[in-house]
Amino acid sequence: MKTHLLEKARIYEQSTRISVPAYDTLFTMTQAYFRAHLGEQETSLLVVGAGGGNELSAWGPSNPSWTFTGIDPSEEMLQIAQYKAQQLAIESRVQLLQGTIDTLPSSPLTYDAASCILVLHFMEDRQQKLNLLHNIHEQLKPGKPFVLACAYGDRNSDELQDRIKIWQSFFLEAGYKKAKVEDMGQVIMNISFLSDQDIQELLKEAGFKQITRFFSSGLFAGWMSHA
Repeated sequence: MKTHLLEKARIYEQSTRISVPAYDTLFTMTQAYFRAHLGEQETSLLVVGAGGGNELSAWGPSNPSWTFTGIDPSEEMLQIAQYKAQQLAIESRVQLLQGTIDTLPSSPLTYDAASCILVLHFMEDRQQKLNLLHNIHEQLKPGKPFVLACAYGDRNSDELQDRIKIWQSFFLEAGYKKAKVEDMGQVIMNISFLSDQDIQELLKEAGFKQITRFFSSGLFAGWMSHA
């Protein structure tokens, strides 16, 4: 694997762990949620936004009965995910596809579980978000678990502005230069924020039930639900 891709993966993982305090705990809690509902049975898991391979690293080695279908529009990030699968010796249980969920084979009710972690806030249009969630719902078997994690908040609220200040402080504590952190604060305001209530409404519109927010850290939160 090319050195620049490994370096890109390292930088991405480092910045993500600062951006989302308790990032690894999010994956541990998601795994526990899936295990609670799926037991030891063979499980086909859909990973939306699989580039980088963090889901594979977190869940692959300790769940030998799970198979993974990962989809991501970035060829470069999928190369990183493929490399991780090979290093973990789980490549026989992993299928990685370049594209979006709209390009998945038309075979609904395929998967036993699904995740969409740190993807939704990159979609500006509400209808795009709804379409993504609806398409995930269509791929899941009835009643099966889904975890969504993304940025959340009311863009115009003082509450969100306070959380952004804390988020910037985490980067300063990690050694980032003040000017760089200020630039990142401008970038973060360009992503699409929705309130907790709006995100839960989207999940309901997409067909999901039993929606519960189970994780919150900095600018990000996670919701569990069922198809």
